[in-house]
Formats: sequence, C-alpha cells, structure tokens
Amino acid sequence: MNVLLVNPNIGFQPSTQPAPLGLLSIGTYLKQRGCHVRLYDRNVDKMSLEKVLQAFQPDAAGVSVISTKALDDGAGVSCKLRALGIPVIWGGQMASAVPELILRQGIADYVVIGEGEVSFYALLQAIEQKQDMAQVDGVAYLDAAGSACRTPERPFAELAEFPVTDWSLADPRKYMRSHMCCSKMMFLYLSKGCPCQCTFCSNESFHHCKYRKRPNGHVLAEIKELATKYGLNGVEFADELFGVNKRELYEFCDSLREMKLDFVWGCSTRLSHLKREDLQYMYDAGCRWIFYGVESGSPDMLKRIKKGIDPEIIGKEFAICGELGIAAYAGFIIGLPDETEDQLRATVQLMLALGTTFINTLMFYPIPGSALYNELVGRKRLVPPETLRDLGTFSLFEKKTVNYSNVPTRDLYVVQSCFHWRGFFGKNSAKNMKKHEFAQKTIVSSLRQITKQGILNMVKYLFSSARMFLMIAWYANAYPGIRRKYGLS
Repeated sequence: MNVLLVNPNIGFQPSTQPAPLGLLSIGTYLKQRGCHVRLYDRNVDKMSLEKVLQAFQPDAAGVSVISTKALDDGAGVSCKLRALGIPVIWGGQMASAVPELILRQGIADYVVIGEGEVSFYALLQAIEQKQDMAQVDGVAYLDAAGSACRTPERPFAELAEFPVTDWSLADPRKYMRSHMCCSKMMFLYLSKGCPCQCTFCSNESFHHCKYRKRPNGHVLAEIKELATKYGLNGVEFADELFGVNKRELYEFCDSLREMKLDFVWGCSTRLSHLKREDLQYMYDAGCRWIFYGVESGSPDMLKRIKKGIDPEIIGKEFAICGELGIAAYAGFIIGLPDETEDQLRATVQLMLALGTTFINTLMFYPIPGSALYNELVGRKRLVPPETLRDLGTFSLFEKKTVNYSNVPTRDLYVVQSCFHWRGFFGKNSAKNMKKHEFAQKTIVSSLRQITKQGILNMVKYLFSSARMFLMIAWYANAYPGIRRKYGLS
C-alpha cells in the first residue's frame, strides 16, 4: 500500500522548522510493516502536490495537524486528495481535540485520535480490506447516516515497540539550524507525554498525563547516525518534560558521554525538579541550554493553572544554571483568564529579576482539549467552533484574538513587545555568546528562511516581517505610561 504522509505548510517562520517527528515515527512504523511511504513536508519540500501525486500515486494519505497554523494548508491539500478519491486521515493534537468538527466539514474521511502509529496502521488495514471501522480502536469517522462516531480509545503502546526512526524518509539537513554554541542543531525526542496537569495545556486530553520513555539505544542510534552522516552537532530534546526519572536521566547522560561525539544539547524541564548536582551532571554530559515553563510570577495564578512550582525557587534555579554555564530560557503566558494588573505586574517583575534575555512571552490562547478551554466553554465565555475557520490562527497583534484577562489588551501588547525588544537587543546572558550574537543569529536565520520562499513569497514575507518588527517597536517604545505601570521604564 502506498501511503502519503503530509506535513502542512504553516506559513513563514523566522527559523528553520523542526522535523515532523510524529510523521517520521508513523512512517517508520508503516515501513516496517510493508507499506511504501512518502513523507511530504510542505514546509521544506518545493515539489508541487500534483507532481508528488503523479510520482507516488498514494492509496491513502495522512495529514498531521498539530496546531491551528496547519489548518488552512492541511484543509486545502485534503480537499484535493479527496477529489481524486484518495482516503484522507487526519491526526495530531489539534485534530484529536475536534474530530467531529473536522468530519462535519468534509475535509477528512477519518481522524486518528491520540497517538498515531498503531491506530493509523490498523485503519489502513481496515480501508484496504473494506472492514467495519467500528472495529478499529482510536479513530473517528462518519457512519452511513452521516453521524460522527468515535471508537474506543486505544491503549498507549510501549515506545520500545517502535523502531528507530528511519531518516531515509526525510533529508535531515533541511531541518538543521544554528543555535547557541552549535551550527547544526535538530529536534529529536526521548519521551512522550508529561505527568503534570497544567490547565493551559492539552497534555491531559492527548497523553492523559502519562510519561513514556524511548529506549536509550534507539535515541543514541539516531544521534550517532545524524552526527556521522550529516554533521549534527546539537540536539534539542523536544520532550514535554525532560528527565522525569532521575535514575534514567543519569543513565542517559552516562550514555551520551560514552558516545564521545562532539555535540551539545538542550531540553525543556520543570522548575524545582532538578537539583544543582543534577544540572551539573547534565552539563558534564553536554547540556548547554534548558527551557523552563515559568508561566507566571503570581503565586495565586500558578496555583490556578496547576503549575505546582514555588515562586521562591525560580530565581535560584536560574542563578544555578548561570553559574554552571547553562543558558536558561524562561517561558511566560500573559493574559491568562481573569488575570489582574497586579498579577501581571508580579509576572513582569519576575521576568526582570531572572537576569536572562532569553524570555519567551506568549499571549494566552485557549487550546482545544485543555482544562482552561473547557472551563471557558462551561462559563459561556467561549463558544466552541462550528467551522475550522472559527478555530483561526493566533499570532501577535491578531485583531480577532480574544482577551480573557482583566488587563487591557494594549497593556498586554506593550509587555510582550518590551520583552521581545529586550531579548533582541539586550546583552546576552549566556556564557560563550558575544554581545548581540543572539540578535545576529536571528536576523541571519530569518533572511535565510525568507530567501527559500521564492520571489513572490519572499516579498510577502519581507513585508510581513517588517510590519511585525515595526509593531513590536511601536508597542515597546510608544507607551511610557504603561511601561511605568509595570516597572518596565
């Protein structure tokens, strides 16, 4: 069976896009079972859909929809495929959250809910053998009467059952980027899921707060192949929560050292989970950056979103990272439901106190499947989408963005823009990085991305990038009264 796996175009992004790890895992699983697989990533593959179809002639197609950014292109590709009589299967976090909506829109024939490898293969077998879809766990479909149906949820598989990722399905060089102290960094994964219950995240509905780790040997084999064949010298582990089990963490660090490959790495983890000795062990194994989801500086808000961290330890952990030579990134969400100006002020003060320019400030967006999304629907402050377009796309200064906080929208824009501005022009807080090196790398990366888009798209994205830069500059500098209100002057 010929299976086309599509990663939709999500539009211009200022840096090289990560490889579609979920599709690569599914493709590898399908290949191991005798399917002929073509991975078509529309973010990096310049071949037209028509030429891909002519050359490959798929019997079925899978479309990955992880976020709202993939909706428009994913829908367009799916409609063309269905018009040719090719069965279309959607999957990913966003698709899993609204399967009935997708089916009612006539964009896909089936939706795989949750983890895709086993369910996708079972669904393909049912399509090929013309079996009853009700017998396939973990999928949604329309019955003969046109009603949306869900089958029982499929239990999670053990990740040891999945083979080592087959990188012949994609060109790794297209996903490498310059980052920190490495020139060819890629995103890979060591685990799936997260045991935490943060209310703004869809982890609870998608992974059910269950953490599962891949075998070390699988990950190490992947790194070795990419390093020896393609010159990989940096890895960002895309795990939702890295290092859940301390014993496994130390074993993995030991394995990395034993490989004796010249590469560095980074990860995302939870504040208060790792001690100084753990961070030192990670540094000795090559760890050079860590992303921490801090989210808020307000103790009340941290409790409400079930972050489960003590604000008192936040600054201490960032200081330890700095002492060890690990660049600490901080992620914050502003405009959370019912957030007050005092709570936002506490968040801003924490941002300033951390002493790092690596701060990622996001405006709150209710993710379908998250507890906060369900809460807002229950309070009738959010109307569930009736079309895919209602889901929309979220970006900075988007006019249709709804502000669920008690803070004026302009204040949120000013705070967010100030930290974008500081991060871009501020002195780097990481060791071994020159002044403004981060800004220089960002500009070079963005220009490289723009030049890959073709003449028409290049002009479009240049204007779009210039508009965004000017908007950030305006909000960061034109409202001194708002800056003073939050201690940003």
